[in-house]
Amino acid sequence: MGRILPDDSRKMAPLLGHYEMFFATSAGASAAILGLLVVAVSVVNADDTDASTRERRTVLAGSAFLALVDAFFVSLVALTGGAAVFAVSNLVMAMVGLLATSRLIPRAKRAGNFSRGFPTRRLNLTFAVISVGGFSIQLGLAIALLVDSQNTALQRALVLVVVGLFASALGRAWEVTGIRQRLSPELTDR
Repeated sequence: MGRILPDDSRKMAPLLGHYEMFFATSAGASAAILGLLVVAVSVVNADDTDASTRERRTVLAGSAFLALVDAFFVSLVALTGGAAVFAVSNLVMAMVGLLATSRLIPRAKRAGNFSRGFPTRRLNLTFAVISVGGFSIQLGLAIALLVDSQNTALQRALVLVVVGLFASALGRAWEVTGIRQRLSPELTDR
């Protein structure tokens, strides 16, 4: 179940073809959100004179940027080919994500994002775990899809990874802009 056999007539319409509109929309949406994220970070950092706060936001924005760039390139490349191309794009972007995250986590620690008593410490730790876990899952699924490129369950799982990347990036972008604190002034008094 979930596999397309070599003599199966369904192979003429591979699973990834069903997601063509999703990938086209995903590529466009991720590019648009990337642009908005750059503007948001610029605006939010412009009205704050505290260098450590700006660094904390920049690190968090960097992790959101990574997730959006991953979704953008995976979606764009998925439009060019089949399952093997999709798997390779996921593999490459997962490795880029893990490498960049391994550099962002120490920077976040130095900026104080994980310090005891920091108001959003748990959230920042959650974001770090989601990054490492998400990119690791993407890497594992990509390798598995390279081994078994006809496995539709693996293809679907990697499509859901793209959805997860969006959710992760949007959550981080929300936090970067400080909308939660701007809507609830009592949260900033803690």
